Amino acid sequence: MKDILIIIVLFAAMIFSLPLLKHLSPVRDTNGLSETTEPGFPAVFPDKVRIYLTETDNVAEISAAEYIEGCLAAQIPINYHPEALKAQASASATYALRLMGELTGSGILPDGADISDDKQLCQPYMPEDKRIETYGNDYAKYREVIQTAAAYGISHIITYDGEPIYAVYHSVSAGGTCPSDCVWGRALPYLRRADSPWDRAFPHFECRNEIKAEEIRSALAHYDSGIEIPVDPARWFTEMNADENGYVISVNIGKNKFSGGDLWRILGLRSTAFTVSYENGIFTFVTRGFGHGAGLSQFGADAMAASGSTAEQIISHYYIGASLT
Repeated sequence: MKDILIIIVLFAAMIFSLPLLKHLSPVRDTNGLSETTEPGFPAVFPDKVRIYLTETDNVAEISAAEYIEGCLAAQIPINYHPEALKAQASASATYALRLMGELTGSGILPDGADISDDKQLCQPYMPEDKRIETYGNDYAKYREVIQTAAAYGISHIITYDGEPIYAVYHSVSAGGTCPSDCVWGRALPYLRRADSPWDRAFPHFECRNEIKAEEIRSALAHYDSGIEIPVDPARWFTEMNADENGYVISVNIGKNKFSGGDLWRILGLRSTAFTVSYENGIFTFVTRGFGHGAGLSQFGADAMAASGSTAEQIISHYYIGASLT
């Protein structure tokens, strides 16, 4: 059953690709994480959340507890250690709070909404009826643990220099986390490399994925209609630069330089840590870990908790130099 719960949430994590904050701030870059010229993000989670539900196309006002409980069910295996769930709840609440500050007055969401369950714009959220449908009897079994974790997260916001951080998270790292600049092109002081050796024990730590050359050509053209790449696919991926955990810092495709984060988004790769080879019209990507690799590793958090670490210690480990309110 534990494997089933992990698979359910890993699928959700694959969809939850990145914070598209480039659409939100007055001053922004083109890589995902934004700069803001308006300080003063709230560091206290509101009692109520007005969430835009994409499936029903309406705005619902729900309690803070209901929102974070739904986030946990959508984001992390609910049978993970309670301290790992608490750390994830803090990350979810903090990330939501940061996005609420970014989204206010942006015109991105429908009138009256603070946040969305759109996995590309905000973060996954699962209403209670979906939780029961997805997890069955296991939801009742772990409900109290989820509620306790949610209460912790709401009251423990992660901050840096007094503001809620971009508390991004992923399923499994490549043995250590990935600095934010390798994913989004912007270095954040609390999203630096953190060791996570426990992740190498994940059952599907390394995976192979084959993609046809024409599919890659099409994806690149969709990303940039003016892109120029060699006719011969064997000359596409050159001068790959990766860190010690295998996260791709940069790689050339023709005259174009991409980060691992760029190709993770463009090609829908399992991880930003990968190698690539080519033969007979097929590219084979060997990935390590699951997700973008920045911030909290959920699998690593569970392993740390199982070894006696508290939620506070887990948060301190993965969000370097950040503080809890």
